[in-house]
Amino acid sequence: MATYENTRLLVDGARGPDFGIAHGAYRLATTVTDFVQSFAKWNSARKTRNELSKLSNYVLEDIGLTRGDIDAFSCKNSLR
Repeated sequence: MATYENTRLLVDGARGPDFGIAHGAYRLATTVTDFVQSFAKWNSARKTRNELSKLSNYVLEDIGLTRGDIDAFSCKNSLR
C-alpha cells in the first residue's frame, strides 16, 4: 500500500500550517494588485484632467463640457 504526501499550498482551504503562509501570500498579492490598479486609475484621471484643462472654452463647449465639468468628469471616471 502506497501513501501520498500532498504538499500543495491551498488558499481557500484550511489545512495545517500551510494555510497561514498561502493565505498571507494571497492577501499580500491582492493588496499590491489593488494598489497598482488604484494608482493606474488615479494617474489616468490626472492625465485626462490635464489634457482637458489645456483645451479652449470653445473646444470644451463643442464636446459638451465646461471648465467646471473637468474635475467632476475625471473624478467620476477614476472611481470605476
